[in-house]
Amino acid sequence: MEMYPSVSWNFLGLSPSETSFEKAKFIILPIPFDSTSSYRPGSRDGPSRIIEASRYVELFDVELAEEPYLKGVFTLDELEPVRGNPAETIERISQATKYVIDNRKIPILIGGEHTITLGAVSVLPKDSIVVILDAHADLRYSYQGDSLSHACVTRRILEKSLGTVQIGVRSMSEEEYTYVKENNLTLYYRDTIRKSGLNPFLQDLKKNIENRSVYLSIDVDVLDPSEAPGVSTPEPDGLSFFEVKEIIKQICCSSHIKGIDLVEVTPLHGNTVTEFLAASLLYKAIGYIQ
Repeated sequence: MEMYPSVSWNFLGLSPSETSFEKAKFIILPIPFDSTSSYRPGSRDGPSRIIEASRYVELFDVELAEEPYLKGVFTLDELEPVRGNPAETIERISQATKYVIDNRKIPILIGGEHTITLGAVSVLPKDSIVVILDAHADLRYSYQGDSLSHACVTRRILEKSLGTVQIGVRSMSEEEYTYVKENNLTLYYRDTIRKSGLNPFLQDLKKNIENRSVYLSIDVDVLDPSEAPGVSTPEPDGLSFFEVKEIIKQICCSSHIKGIDLVEVTPLHGNTVTEFLAASLLYKAIGYIQ
């Protein structure tokens, strides 16, 4: 009996013959977790919707004139979070990320809320830099009584003695603003990028990350809501898709990428733009990494 071809739910819709853990350079880890979301919940649905959208991303990249998936991309099953327990969920993410890195592969985590980053970076070498694209500073000591809130992610990363570079920030509390000044943090405000111009900013960014071990965290709300409306906490006056793509290119081409996450996609009913944008950004990153 003739069988109809099945549709794969792997990232990019890759069939079993096109993907395997052993041969893959990149390992996709979906994490449907949004326990601390403070405005609009629903980022737990982000991973499945991004993977669904990725099935319609063309495997041939016009900019690169190649098919980046041939580097090897494998999708793990969703990591089951512990509902209402960010600390235990972070530990599970840490173990999963360590397994991927120990196998000499690059983990790509798809969230879920920004808290998932804490699990991944906990297994990085101490000389690593975490580069964070985000509309928000996420430098609060605690938020709504929770020190593991998505609003405290960068603060917790710094407490792990990891360096950070923040890009695209345009929203923070007075407490966070003071903390940035007192600790001389490397933070590029959205206005800074606009006033300097994209290319001068990219050259300055390169000086901070060149040949360093980097973990890249992309909170999709770094983009302007007109381009990425499906996020947990949208902020006006964000970066454009082109600007974010060029920033990711500079990071991937200048440093040694140890891992990536993309977080805070919160699907909107009847609007799939953000999921497609997220899938495209991840595929671009895969293409840029050598």
